[in-house]
Amino acid sequence: MRFYLTVALCLCSQLAGAWSDHASLAWPMLRERDALTQPSLVAEPLEAFLLAESDGVAGVLDQVERAMLVLDPEYPATPAELRFDGTASDDLRARFIAALRISPRLSYSLYHQVMPGESIDGAATVSWQQLSFLEPGVSHEDTVYRPLLPGEEVSIAHVVASASDEPDMGMDIGLYTDNGTEFGARYGMGPQPFGNPNLSYGSQAPLHMGFYHLDWLTAYAQPELKRGLPLWRIVLYESLAELAFTTGHDYWGWRFMGWALHYIGDLTQPYHTEPLPGVSLLSALWSVITGRTDEVIQLVSNRHGVIESYQYRRMADLMDRGRWSSPLLQSIARPQTSCFLSAGVIPDLTLGSVAMGDQLDGILSSVVPARFVSDPTFEWVGSGFEDQVVDKVAGV
Repeated sequence: MRFYLTVALCLCSQLAGAWSDHASLAWPMLRERDALTQPSLVAEPLEAFLLAESDGVAGVLDQVERAMLVLDPEYPATPAELRFDGTASDDLRARFIAALRISPRLSYSLYHQVMPGESIDGAATVSWQQLSFLEPGVSHEDTVYRPLLPGEEVSIAHVVASASDEPDMGMDIGLYTDNGTEFGARYGMGPQPFGNPNLSYGSQAPLHMGFYHLDWLTAYAQPELKRGLPLWRIVLYESLAELAFTTGHDYWGWRFMGWALHYIGDLTQPYHTEPLPGVSLLSALWSVITGRTDEVIQLVSNRHGVIESYQYRRMADLMDRGRWSSPLLQSIARPQTSCFLSAGVIPDLTLGSVAMGDQLDGILSSVVPARFVSDPTFEWVGSGFEDQVVDKVAGV
């Protein structure tokens, strides 16, 4: 039974997925390219990049704003008072964060994640609490982070891998008007359209999930599901990366690229591209009629969490043991397909993700203990079983 779940995971890992630790998903591919693993970037504080390129940043953000108003009819326009002014020189960092409408609660400091098999030889480390305001998840408890000094050299691979996980550190939490934050009240995002209120990170869901292939009835009955915003994040960070590369700020070019890759990865996860994988339209309607919608959502949420926990544990074990030639890691290191950072990839990428949803959901419901995936009174996240999931599945 464990074999079938692994097969399903391999199918989903053709592209780095929306999982517990994006850095570990990117690393098997990045580490195989010598040009990417050699220290070749000079770490640069965000303030230095903004000071040097403030006019260019203002221009790029204006272009992105105009593009998104055309690309996405659900896009919430940036309030005029938040627009980035390249002529002002005071508090560039705060104004940039506000213009991007990301959380001001993160430091956005210089660091990189220490990857499996690497030794830091007594070097200084930075704690999770210094990088994020969230409680560390299971995948972060054993993760080591290294601080970088301005001017210190670092590899492209480390910057991209580390940055690809950064949006899950809380960048997109508390941004909506009903999230109870001061900045959410200013950001003009409106009320949060969807997300699991039981999760501390539930308010990031609309920026990490994109339901681009809703059937007509679901789209009519639940129009709020159309208000996912990962496309905005991809276009935004891709555009900033291009600016950074063309102006000689390669560190931030790759870091912005890593941020964009996070959302590309998110859209390869069936539970990020379909509201209820494995639930037919008729069943969904019946759950509404019988008042069981919350139960169905909880089951889907739990299955979403289980596959991410399972993936992380399988990969972490293989990488910790240096099993780089294993089929699972090789499926990521040498993918059969490729994608590019652009708005055009969204329809095809998400369509493939949706197509895998029913199969993945069916496998989870049949090979994972029923308590974890078929009990609507159970909450997987924080249950304490995350680090036991591989053994629990093997014992079914």
